[in-house]
Amino acid sequence: MAILNHHRTACEGSRCNPRVRSLPIETGGARAALRTALTALCIVIFSSVCTGIRAQAQEPNAEYQLKAAFLFNFAKFVEWPDSSSSSSSAPLTICVLGNDPFGASLDAIEEKTIKGRALAVKRLRSIGGTKDCQILYVSPNELTHMAEIVRSLQKTPVLTVCDVESCAEAGIMLNMRMVENRVQLDMNLDVVQRTPLKVSSQLMKLTRIVKGEP
Repeated sequence: MAILNHHRTACEGSRCNPRVRSLPIETGGARAALRTALTALCIVIFSSVCTGIRAQAQEPNAEYQLKAAFLFNFAKFVEWPDSSSSSSSAPLTICVLGNDPFGASLDAIEEKTIKGRALAVKRLRSIGGTKDCQILYVSPNELTHMAEIVRSLQKTPVLTVCDVESCAEAGIMLNMRMVENRVQLDMNLDVVQRTPLKVSSQLMKLTRIVKGEP
């Protein structure tokens, strides 16, 4: 499965994906804005040291504190259709499928708000409970069922996330992979574009775009 060049942009000339929407940013550009948001979140919520999108994590606990912060920030740069929730004020739910490596790190962001919606955290043991999820983290112990998970969620407004090498190439939308103690992001753009999700170009510019299906 081929891997595309790093930092591929969402639009080329007039061929801009209609599902990609640019959010307004401050001076300094999209990359600086998202890095600033991530850095501030890590400091305020977790009191851990990070330097933006390629934040370092020296300890296992620190790694999942940072990854919890990434899940929080993904919610800022993705838009879900109205049909994905019972109402516009319903909680935005981050789900963990399988073993939970986050622990209290996810609990720390529960009930914080994004775009006027409270965050909720839900732990799942089976793929059948994902109907109320907006973001679904797929634990490494569930990756043996990767093909089933991807098939059951294809074209649905659920942002799927993993953190194992090449899991995005297998059909998960975002991979928070570790490279020399740093979090780096891969995005399977083809999978994202088959769903009603609208992903900000700000986030896309900070990912490595990959291809692949189960």
